[in-house]
Amino acid sequence: LTLKCLAQCRRVEAIEVDPRMAAEVKKRVVENGRTNLNVIIGDALRTNFPVFDVCVANLPYQISSPFVFKLLAHRPWFRAAVIMFQQEFAERLVAEVNTDKYGRLAVNCQLFAKITRD
Repeated sequence: LTLKCLAQCRRVEAIEVDPRMAAEVKKRVVENGRTNLNVIIGDALRTNFPVFDVCVANLPYQISSPFVFKLLAHRPWFRAAVIMFQQEFAERLVAEVNTDKYGRLAVNCQLFAKITRD
C-alpha cells in the first residue's frame, strides 16, 4: 500500500508502531528508488499527526474508533481519508438513523464528514 501511495504522491508521511516493519518498508522504498517517504515510529493514537491532505490507512479493529475520532479532531482539515476497516466497524460507521448499528460513532462521523463504503 505504501509503495502504491509513493508512486502517486509528492510526499508520504507514515506512522508505524513496529520498528521492524518500519525498517522493512524503508528498505523496500529505497530498493524501488523512492525518496518521498518519512516514517514516524510510534503509536498513531499517541503521535501527533503531521499536516496532510489525504489519509490512507489500514487499521486493526481495536484502534479503529479512537483513530477515527482523533482524525476528525485533526487540524488543519484534510481533503479526504480512505481507510480500510473491518466490516462490522464499517457498518457502524455508515449506519442510518433508526437502525440497530446507529450510534455515537455514526452520529459524530456523519456530522463532520461524508462517509461512504465501497
